[in-house]
Amino acid sequence: MVAEKSQKDPKEYLPFLNMLKQLEPSYQRYTIDKYLKRYRKALAHLSQCGNEHFPEVLQLVKEQKLYTEALRLFTADKTQYKALTVAFAEHLVGHQQMEQAGLLLWRCGETHSALQSFVSCCSWRHALCVAQLIPLPPDQLALLARDIAEKLSDQRRYSEAALLLDQYANDCEEAILALITGAVWDEALRLIHKHQRQDITETNLKPALLEAFSAQTTFLETQLCTFTRHRSRLAVVREQKLKARADMLDEEGPDCADAELFSEASSVLTGSKYSQSNSRVSSRSSKNRRKADRKKLSLKEGSPMEDRALVHALGEIVTTVDKMREEVHGLLKMLVLFEFGRQAQRLQEQYSEALSLLETALPEVWPDNALGSAPLTGPNSTANSISASFQQPSPAAPPQTQPPDAEIQAVPKMRSNIKWKLMVLT
Repeated sequence: MVAEKSQKDPKEYLPFLNMLKQLEPSYQRYTIDKYLKRYRKALAHLSQCGNEHFPEVLQLVKEQKLYTEALRLFTADKTQYKALTVAFAEHLVGHQQMEQAGLLLWRCGETHSALQSFVSCCSWRHALCVAQLIPLPPDQLALLARDIAEKLSDQRRYSEAALLLDQYANDCEEAILALITGAVWDEALRLIHKHQRQDITETNLKPALLEAFSAQTTFLETQLCTFTRHRSRLAVVREQKLKARADMLDEEGPDCADAELFSEASSVLTGSKYSQSNSRVSSRSSKNRRKADRKKLSLKEGSPMEDRALVHALGEIVTTVDKMREEVHGLLKMLVLFEFGRQAQRLQEQYSEALSLLETALPEVWPDNALGSAPLTGPNSTANSISASFQQPSPAAPPQTQPPDAEIQAVPKMRSNIKWKLMVLT
């Protein structure tokens, strides 16, 4: 085939052909496929060449990352299968896929290595299964549980850490303290009574409740203060943009028609330069584009996209405060239980007022027909369409209340269906 399809001198390929003729058929095909860079076919032929060629199999698999294909070529009861599985697991560890590596190692009987992989990624259920499969002595199992619990606490997974400390390390006190740290009040109370540790109620639980109350009220005050400031600034920015737009439309001059048109178009195109730049990178996913857009938002007064930055910041505050419903509900129950009625009353009233303020502000920050009032710009617009979009009034709301060219973001959804209030405090 080489002789027919190329102009090569026989001296160039005859030595190679002669070498191939001396090889066993499967190894010969492997050599040819590898030379032609058909690595999957080469691996299939090499796997048929006997155990003496398995080191070459392993090397080829590692070089070309053909782990899945290689495992299909060997049965699970072969030593080669285990060696390939371990190599695959090492590859996964190099790519920070620790849990998947642990599963492969567990499957092929490398339980100690599997345990290390599971512990490193806090896959604690798998880790404990393997630990008891080894099996670890009780004292080592307790140390393992403490180690994993510490990692889980660092990840703010306090309920899981408490379970390990209580059930595997047999340390109910540390388990309760972990739950208190994570504000998992109901579960902490359950363990306190299960282990008859009412002393922890006085020494740790009650002080933590008062501290949580103080933190929640301070956080709410800060969020509402920031929300009010951004809301006021947004009204000013929108008013300034509307005034600037009206001033440009009212200008009169000898070349008014053309000058006005190009001035408006230039202003709009300048103001939307960020969206234009985004169109040049349309190959990126919409998620990446939104992330890039957010990076360009600035709350600095006078910045080109200050109104969008303010809307984005207000939306984050709404979402953050709304997500506190379950947390506030749990804290209120504990405050009532331990007769901190004054604090509970204050927290419920403050949070209720915060939610009411945010709900009232939604129509102002995210007006229903704001999108319809934005000027029509973009690659498909014309000079006439841009001019018409400026001069066309909004049918649903007075021009004074509509932002001229801000891209209005989606209205945050508030979960009014979640019942968080306590009737005993109303």
